[in-house]
Amino acid sequence: MKSNFESIVPEDFKQYRQIADRFQKVQMEDCDTLNRLSIDAWIIACRWNNISSNSRKIAEEYNVSKTDFCDWSYHIYSLLKELHITTRSWYNNAIKDYELNKMIKGD
Repeated sequence: MKSNFESIVPEDFKQYRQIADRFQKVQMEDCDTLNRLSIDAWIIACRWNNISSNSRKIAEEYNVSKTDFCDWSYHIYSLLKELHITTRSWYNNAIKDYELNKMIKGD
């Protein structure tokens, strides 16, 4: 279901969708991709935090429900924040596994 709010911040929502798609496809052992995804999620989460902080003004400008737009934008921010934390954790685990495998193999 497409929200009518997506049209208010189309580029930001597109970036959110791209991050979500990348997250769904990420491999747990791919350190570089996990690191990049974690950084990108943090950057986009910062942008959505800004949108959420200004949501009342934005909603007023577009004549939409302030509460609904605020809730929606904060929800997107929260998802991105969790995605960042999750991928950061996975990245740390992947690095530890890599180092452990390196030690076991004697590299």
